[in-house]
Amino acid sequence: MRAAGAAVLALGATALLGVELTRVQDRLDARRTEAREIAHVLAAPDARFTRGEGLSAVAPARWDGAVITVTGLSDPPPGRDHQLGVPEGSGPPRSLGVLPGRGSDTPYLASGLTSDASSLSVTAEPDGGSKRPSGAPVVQLALNSVGFGE
Repeated sequence: MRAAGAAVLALGATALLGVELTRVQDRLDARRTEAREIAHVLAAPDARFTRGEGLSAVAPARWDGAVITVTGLSDPPPGRDHQLGVPEGSGPPRSLGVLPGRGSDTPYLASGLTSDASSLSVTAEPDGGSKRPSGAPVVQLALNSVGFGE
């Protein structure tokens, strides 16, 4: 009876390990895909670069996004995340997502930029981000030199 119980426990542990390994593999696959896309953008022959204090962007001419890197930014306050936003008319900025890391130099693939996107901003928002960034920009970057907002 004890052997059967041990076998059931071992089988359950094996199943849980298999599920966790599948999750880890899915995350690795997603990171590899993103790394390939970032490398593709950075290697594009028509890629243009702009940099401001704490924020840089690289964008090829025929794509609706950019590779964004935040540098030298201190960590957001506890309970807050840095969020990337793009202004939309006179209303609040539209979110392009929560930035990875905590003030790190990790490149971020931002898609969904429109040709009239004149700038990007980083704000400190509640953990997980906001639907529309609402805080004052921590850093801001004009996008005209990389082909947006023209």
